[in-house]
Amino acid sequence: MIKSIFPILFLLQISWNSCGQTSSQPDDCDNPDANIECYFLNMPESLSYILTIPYENETAKELIITGTIFKSDGKTPYPNVILYAYHTDSKGYYSKKGNETGVQKWHGRLHGWCKTDSKGFYEIRTIRPARYPDNSMPAHIHAALKTDNGQMFYITDFVFKDDSLVDEKYLSAINNVGGTGVVDIKMTKENIWVGKRDIILNTR
Repeated sequence: MIKSIFPILFLLQISWNSCGQTSSQPDDCDNPDANIECYFLNMPESLSYILTIPYENETAKELIITGTIFKSDGKTPYPNVILYAYHTDSKGYYSKKGNETGVQKWHGRLHGWCKTDSKGFYEIRTIRPARYPDNSMPAHIHAALKTDNGQMFYITDFVFKDDSLVDEKYLSAINNVGGTGVVDIKMTKENIWVGKRDIILNTR
């Protein structure tokens, strides 16, 4: 009986080592150019139509963007579409907490997910991001979508109409997937930026 225990203990040790935190297995998503699948790996198990990105210690004003995602006909709401978004902080950096994994090591702490409701509606609650410190492009919010049948798309960045870098040169260079991405935001009495962006998603 004693002899039969040793092989079991040996197998348990192998299993423990293979699942331990000290594994040197490379993280394929730890890459700024990681595949789009990586954007959707670390999602919470349950998502609502509201994407709230925590922004403690940020000096920028709050930003709320709402909209509807439509199917390719531009009329039929697209429910259960997952929207992933990330952006810079109030100084123009993809700042980190330090516990990010995978592609979020590059996207930083200001990221999150939501899922459109039965009417295709979504809402993003965050701060207005800043331009990169070198002013190389307008302030923007990166975004990607995943439909309920598993199709994934990068869409045009959210940018802001009042940003002087959103000019003809910028607009002529974008891919225009899901629209131009230009959001006309206004300041409310509560000092919150608000805007709307509807997205038409051609899944063909």
